[in-house]
Amino acid sequence: MNNRHYLIKNVAFFLSLSLLGFVIASEKKGANEPLIYLNEERLLVSKQRLSEGHKAYESAYKELLSLANTELQKAVDPVTNKTMLPASGDIHDYYTLGSYYWPDETKEDGLPWIYKDGQFNPISNGPETDWLRRKSMLNSLEILALAFYFSEDIVYLEKAKDIVETWFINNDTKMNPNVDYGKAIPGKSAGTNFSIIDWTDIGKVAMVAQLLKRTGLWQEKEASKIRLWFEEYYVWLTTSEFGKLEETRKNNHGTNYDYQAIGLMIYLGKKGDAIEKLNAVKTTRIAAQIEPDGSQPLELARTKSVNYSVNNLWALARITDLGRRHTPVELMDFESKHGASIEAAMSFLVPYILGEKMWKWKQITGGGAEKQLQNLAAPKINKIALLLGEKPLIDTISVYEKLSAADVMTYAPY
Repeated sequence: MNNRHYLIKNVAFFLSLSLLGFVIASEKKGANEPLIYLNEERLLVSKQRLSEGHKAYESAYKELLSLANTELQKAVDPVTNKTMLPASGDIHDYYTLGSYYWPDETKEDGLPWIYKDGQFNPISNGPETDWLRRKSMLNSLEILALAFYFSEDIVYLEKAKDIVETWFINNDTKMNPNVDYGKAIPGKSAGTNFSIIDWTDIGKVAMVAQLLKRTGLWQEKEASKIRLWFEEYYVWLTTSEFGKLEETRKNNHGTNYDYQAIGLMIYLGKKGDAIEKLNAVKTTRIAAQIEPDGSQPLELARTKSVNYSVNNLWALARITDLGRRHTPVELMDFESKHGASIEAAMSFLVPYILGEKMWKWKQITGGGAEKQLQNLAAPKINKIALLLGEKPLIDTISVYEKLSAADVMTYAPY
């Protein structure tokens, strides 16, 4: 995997012209900043493939628009719609229950709830709390933003605008810029630092904000309101007790925290802080989390070892992508003194996916390790390779078929 900047050769000339035209058009609108969380080189490959009538892209595009049209019909569902209140008593505070916590069956009142690793409590999945509505909101924004990008139909971006304004700007419905009451543990804690990982994909909100400014649907007045929310949230993330604690986590929680923080640093113009944080990732994440053989011991120790190994590697890949596109830091070139690297972590998974080695760690969901390696790890390892400009590592039709329509249009795998 030596070609760090892999592009499909026969569209390189088209891409250069398209990127130039895109930048010129954006400058005329006063919004020439590149999208932070999406690599537009890959998006333009998808656009070209679509214009050429490539069946895989036509199919993905059709599915994407179908999903987006469904999103158009949905009512916006902000945090103020939950039926349970956090300990603060403020309906505007994001509130969830600990995903892996359950009532203690040995206690009459079940308190305090106890931890069962990997066993998701379905009570978190209802309208009582904000876990599902937050997940649905971020998914909606991604689908609508991509549908707009490829179709250029403003109706999709207008719906995304409505969602963002309802969730983060409208005083009657907006979420407070903190996660103090997420993943509460009944009988023990009003909230925990572990809820920060719920907002790993907060960049989807920033992505829509950038598109709104780029197209002129938001002028500076409107853009400044979401920026203020992000500024306040960033201060909370980096200075609160929970934020500081999450940053110290040595497993995927810490890595996903870094991705969230670095993305916000870049979005908010704190590039110096982003560079410092990216350089720290070399020692605090890559060297600390990955063994010379590419294994990730803290993730393998979990009851969903496949999921967490892939999750942590995905976070490292996304951090690498942010660094290389927006700063001088290149994490793919880093190798620790004992041989830890992102490339090693990717290579570790491949023989297990291909069935050349037997997975020997716990995997209690998804039908077991073998199925999760095929259904989760295989497509994800290809997404990671594409994100990082590498050739896909598992080059089979069945793996590509497991990519979602959004994945196909975002990462251009064919």
